[in-house]
Parts: sequence; structure tokens; C-alpha cells
Amino acid sequence: MSPYRCNCYMMKDRIWTLVSRKLSGEATASELAELSDLIKTQANTDLYLQAIEEFWKIPPEKDEDFLEATYHLHLNRLKEKGFDLEKDKEQDEPQALYFDDEDRPGKLNRKKSVIALSVLSAIILAFIFYNSRNSVTVPANDKIAQTEVSTKSGSRTNFRLPDGTSVWLNGNSKLEYDISHFGESLREVTLIGEAYFDVVKNNDKPFIIHANKINIKVVGTSLNVKAYPGEKNTETSLIRGSIEVTMTGVNGKCMMKPNDKLIIPNGAIPAQIEKTVNAPEDVIGKIPMAKMVKLTVAQDEQTIVETAWVENRLVFDHETFEELSLKMERFYAVSIRIEDKELKSEQFTGSFEKETFAEALNALQLSKPFFKYNINNRTITIFK
Repeated sequence: MSPYRCNCYMMKDRIWTLVSRKLSGEATASELAELSDLIKTQANTDLYLQAIEEFWKIPPEKDEDFLEATYHLHLNRLKEKGFDLEKDKEQDEPQALYFDDEDRPGKLNRKKSVIALSVLSAIILAFIFYNSRNSVTVPANDKIAQTEVSTKSGSRTNFRLPDGTSVWLNGNSKLEYDISHFGESLREVTLIGEAYFDVVKNNDKPFIIHANKINIKVVGTSLNVKAYPGEKNTETSLIRGSIEVTMTGVNGKCMMKPNDKLIIPNGAIPAQIEKTVNAPEDVIGKIPMAKMVKLTVAQDEQTIVETAWVENRLVFDHETFEELSLKMERFYAVSIRIEDKELKSEQFTGSFEKETFAEALNALQLSKPFFKYNINNRTITIFK
């Protein structure tokens, strides 16, 4: 095993040891300070700790036989994931979970420990499962302490960056930042996919978002950035505040105001444009197909289409079947193939929230009855 992987495992082991001592009320002031520092290196761990503390207050089950069986089941599953609580307890006895017992003061009571360890191990398993879907990486080298939060198709997540900025990450997306240097002079992140940012204002430390070929400079504002690899465009939608957008290889910048949406094509930038773009307005005027438009408001006149996904809604307004299929793939975690070229250009308007992807397809078919579809597991084929 590499030193990096060892370091990550040791860090997680230490976090859970300190969590157990905190919950049992035996953590010293120095251990609580150490736990606080370790939590800062692991994205979202503070949220898990809050959940653990709330869950800890729930009254335990009375069926001790059931709890005993559950305890051993959790231990076996944890061993498969690389966490051996019994081994750790033997090797690190002073840091084990203790509960008061009149007959054996200072020793671990078996019946009570079944309840405690079952609860704690269940939450550890949930933490492991979450990290398998939303990977968080903290290398051993402090100079390259890159943290990554990612989501799979069909899932969305919300978390806070070290400066308090809220981030909503859409399906099949990834956000990276250097945790060791984040906030020193800049707050810098790299986005692959789509995210909504509610940036905490700090005039002295600008917030920089790198997404495909664009760089977005923010002080304090709310915006949505859509930058999926392989898609035609990169889109920046400004909700509140003001931002400055520049492009790699292009001189000049573009200033955006609330309700602006900047669309930049993801194709290669012609060499002559790199030399001729000098003025801010040229960033748009000289790049083929680049344009500034207004945000799209849905038919209810209240919903902004570009940010509806943050509320777990799929909203679309005069979007082509090809564009809509990409949204549906991320929203429902499905794969969609449109066989007919003419169908790709057909436009749809509507919204989905609690509908299954089969119900969504049926609704689309009612509005445009000229297409058929076939569902094979989570693969959908659209045809005439």
C-alpha cells in the first residue's frame, strides 16, 4: 500500500477514534481540538458528526439478542472495509468507548457496548458508503492537499467549503480545491460538470472558478456554472451580484450582471482570435457562437430554468430532445439514445419532479406522440 493510502486510512481511523471518545464524554480538550482540525481536512465530515450526535440521542432497542447479532454483523462488514474495531480496541485500550457500570467501574459493559458500537459502526458504514459515491481525497503531501467532492448521475449533493460558501453539485459532477492553500490569498476551485455557488463575500480574497476554458472571478454572489465535458457549450448563469469572466488563451474579460447568462462554445479557439481579442466586449464578439442572453423563466413565471435542479426539479423550456435527454440522463441516472436525427431537434417545454423516468417519457410522448421508446434496464432507446 502506498504511503498516501496509508495516510488516508490512518487519518480516518484517528477521526473515528476521537469521535467515539467525544460521544462517550471522555475526550480531553486537546483531543477535541485535534478532532476539529482533522474534520477541516475532510469535506462534509462536520455534517456527519452532527448527524452522529443527533442519532446518538435516539433511545436504543430493547431486544438485546437482536442487538448482539447486529453488533457482530456490523463488525464483520466493517472488517471487509478495513475497519477492525475489536482489534483497534485491544491495541488502543485507553481510547476505547467506555460507559459507567456499577459492577465494573472504568470497564466496557458488554450489553451497553452492543448498543453503542452497533450505532457507531452503522454510521461508519454510512460514511464509507457516502465516500464511495462522493469521493474525498486528501493526499499526505500538504503542498498538494487536493480535496475532491463528486457525484454520480441521478444524485445531487450540497456542502460547504472552508470559507462557508455553499455549493450544490449536480449529477455526474466534480469539484476540486487545494485545502492547504484555499483562502490564503484566493479561494480557488475547479469544476467539472454543474454546480450552483452561493459565495461568501470577501473583497480581499476573490473566489475563482475554473471550468473548461473559462475562469470566473467572484467576490460574493450566487451563480450557476454548467461545464460538462463533451457538451457543446459552457454556461455561466448569474443570479445575484457581479462576476468577471475570462477565457484561457484570450485577452480581455467579460463583466456579467444579474439575470445574465453567458454561453461559450467548447470547441477550439481559432489562432487568429487569440491574437485579436483585446477589449472586454471582444470576448463575446470575436468567439464564434459565443453569446450573452437572459436567464430562462419557466411558464409559472417564478422558476429559473437554469437553477431548478437545485430544488430537485427538472425544468425545461423550448429545449431540443437532444438537450433534454442529457438533462434526463443526469437527473434519472439513465442512458438515452435517440436513433432518429429529426427527433433530436424536436423541442419540449415542461417540468418533472417526483415522476419516474418512465412516467416522464410517457408525459413527453403525450405532448409529442410521434416517437416511441424502449426501456432495457436503465437504457432508453428513442425512435419513430
